[in-house]
Parts: sequence; structure tokens; C-alpha cells
Amino acid sequence: MALPASGTISLDDIRTEFVGGSDEISLLDLYKGAAGGNAIIRDKAANNSATDLSAGIPSSGAISLDDFYGTERTFQYTYSGNTSNQSASTIFGDDYTGNYRKRFIIDSGVTISDATPTGNAFTFPSGAGGELEMTNDGTISVAGGYCIDNESSVTVAVTNNGSITATDRDYFNATFDGDGSAKMDFIGGQGGASGPDIYHSDYGGGFNCKLTRSSNTFTASWTYNELDYSNIGPGSYNVSSIFPLDGSGNLDYTDTNEYVINANAGSAGADTRDIAFGSKIIDGKREFWFCSNNKNTDLTLGSTMTYYQPGWQTVNVTTSNSRRSSICDFATGATTFGSVTGV
Repeated sequence: MALPASGTISLDDIRTEFVGGSDEISLLDLYKGAAGGNAIIRDKAANNSATDLSAGIPSSGAISLDDFYGTERTFQYTYSGNTSNQSASTIFGDDYTGNYRKRFIIDSGVTISDATPTGNAFTFPSGAGGELEMTNDGTISVAGGYCIDNESSVTVAVTNNGSITATDRDYFNATFDGDGSAKMDFIGGQGGASGPDIYHSDYGGGFNCKLTRSSNTFTASWTYNELDYSNIGPGSYNVSSIFPLDGSGNLDYTDTNEYVINANAGSAGADTRDIAFGSKIIDGKREFWFCSNNKNTDLTLGSTMTYYQPGWQTVNVTTSNSRRSSICDFATGATTFGSVTGV
């Protein structure tokens, strides 16, 4: 707590703020930065970006009680503009480990956040010394990470006058976080014996397609398409519309719409290859389905949730036949990790 800015001030006040205990002290013990770096009142490290709240205390020469008006044994950093992914050790530099109070202040109207799926708004790494404080008059928010991640053994004491919020989120896995491809098994099947198979040769047969991401375009492709006992050859279909993206090309976890594509991949004799692709949020997670049949079929989501061939078969569309695990992961957000009070 800052010492009085005017009026009466005593050595007892100074001892309480800067020294602690009840032993006698002398002003001569309180020169700033004295005793070869072991000073009670520290000089601020060159790589410390915070404000030194005891900067006016002299390091030599005349010293008096008046020099301590309004001072505090604290390094304080104030956020007046939006930013993200802050590390206390980066802000306080070499003073992070010192036995000194370190304080963050977030001004009203300011947001500290992190845009990455498992990133943290604030991190307090191990090795902290002294006291850790935060006054939040703004907003701290994350989607999938921690608002305040305290990995140190020192408790972070928060005075929260603003908002601290964390939400969960879907995000592309390592395969599709950028250009990549993977096998997607189809659900569905055949409407007769003459054309059961469609697959991509990269996966050695079966009933599948290859999903490829190139920039923000997603394409399903196959090299074999059996209709009326013959292979009509390779094909592909742009399925980008079932992948809602944000402006950075990430999976838009805030989009709660469902998306369905019903299309055709060729005909031969009595057969016609229908294909369908869809995605929908179930229990907060986006599920994805890839469907095919060698007769006319229709994928319906909503309350029906079927892949339906009139007069032949109906396949229930569920989370168990979703291909989500091949496409994305899920991050659970939390307001704090470690020892944090006041949240």
C-alpha cells in the first residue's frame, strides 16, 4: 500500500511498507539500490517495463522522511490498450524473481485475450518472488485456454472490477491446421449389388474419400467409383461449405449453424452415385459426416439425422459415425490455473 502523499509520515510507516517486522531501522538503510544489489529498496532492472513506484527515493546523499511521500515497494504495469498472451516474467524482466511487489492494472475498456485455441491471456511462469497482484477494470478473456495461468508458487491476488471469462472451442487438428489431407470413411452403402465401392487409392480401398485442405478450400476426392459393375474413374467435390471459418482461417467455433451438401458423383447403367457431406454442433462440438450410396439418397440433419434411400435403407447419423476426430480437437477454457484469489 502506498505511503501517504502528504501530512504526517513516520519511520513506522516506512518500515511497514518497505521492511516489515518490528526491528529498528535507519533512513541510512533505505538508500535506493544500496548494498551491492541487496538493497531493501531495489533499483529497477533495465529489462523491467513496469513503473517503479519508489523511483524518487535517493540512492545517496541527503535522505529524509519527505522522500518517501507517495512511494510504494512495487513495480506496476498498466494496460491502456488491448493486447494478448502476456507473460509476467517478460514484463518485469530480471525483477520478476525479486522479493518485491509486482502489480498489473487493466484499465476500463481494455481487453487482454488470446486468440489461439490453448493460449493464455496472462501467464505467471515459475520462479516469481515477492507478491503478485492484479487489478482488472477491463476484460480478460480466452477461448480454450486460461485467463490467468499461474505456474509459480506465489499466489496471484486479483481485484476484479471487470470481466474474466473463458469459453470452450473447437479447433483444427495438426493435419488441417494449414494444408493437409486425411482419409474420411463414408457412411451409407449400396442400393444393390452392382456398385458398392468408392475409395481413394491412397488408402488401399474400402469405402472412403480423401479430404484435402488447400488454403481455405476443402475438397473430397476419390480414385475409384464402382457403378453398374465398372469403375467410372476418379472424381472430387468442393466441400468447403461444411467448414465454417473465421477471418484467420481457423474453425469458427462461434458458428452454430448446420451445413448439408447433397450432390451426385456420376451415373452408369442402373446406378447413380450420390454423395453427401454435413456438419452440425452437438453438445458444443462440431461433428462431420461423409456419405455415399450408388442410388438416390439424401442426408438430413436437423431433428431427423438420417442418410436415407427411399425404399431401401436408412442410416442413422450420430456422433459415433462422425469423422470429427480426424478433423478437429477441442479445448476447454478456464478462468484460472494455479493459485489465484479474487476470481
